[in-house]
Amino acid sequence: MIEKTRGIVIKYMKYQESSIITQIFTEDYGLTPFIVNGIRSARSKRSIGYFQPFSILDLVIYMKPGREIQRLSEYKYLIPTHNTQTDVRKGAIVLFLSEILIKLLQHEKGAQEHLFAFLIESITQLDSMESQIENFHIHFLLKILPYLGLGVDDGDALIRSMELEMVHDDDHLLEFVSSIINSDYSDVVGGSGNLRFKALELILNYYHHHTNSIGEIKSLKVLHKVFQ
Repeated sequence: MIEKTRGIVIKYMKYQESSIITQIFTEDYGLTPFIVNGIRSARSKRSIGYFQPFSILDLVIYMKPGREIQRLSEYKYLIPTHNTQTDVRKGAIVLFLSEILIKLLQHEKGAQEHLFAFLIESITQLDSMESQIENFHIHFLLKILPYLGLGVDDGDALIRSMELEMVHDDDHLLEFVSSIINSDYSDVVGGSGNLRFKALELILNYYHHHTNSIGEIKSLKVLHKVFQ
């Protein structure tokens, strides 16, 4: 069955000599693996750049119920995100968030209109931002929570949900998390690199506490190195 849909590339892996298998979060089917034949061949007329993480694509797909890996018929950029792919700091954020998303979205099947719209808005905003991106991944991890049924109103609620007790010295950390929750991506929320790392650790602990999906985040070291 041939269908049209929109998709966000989350990751790809090499397959055989010249092909790839790409995981694309589609608006109508959720996270779906597709095979792209010959894209790595020197004779390919299409660029593998289409399948870099956070590429936003218009798709025509062959969907066969019960088939483990689906096939792409046509693909083109829906919204170019070339800045995200060429900026080192944005690239570190994309590497980190794509590793998180590939784990979180495994269970998100079927139509995903609202979550898909959130991801489109977030990715395009990252691509257009020229400054103040050091908090973006923290914003993202907190803002996606309501779409996963895990939303919280502030830092205190985050702590209470894990039944943790924070000491007085952590008040600044909770204020920082609360400010992120209640601000937009482009808003300036001041904080040191150390404070951001503590906030990220706390948020990842929240994910570990409420899901079984996260596990070890290999790209975390890269993110810390870029934003230290």
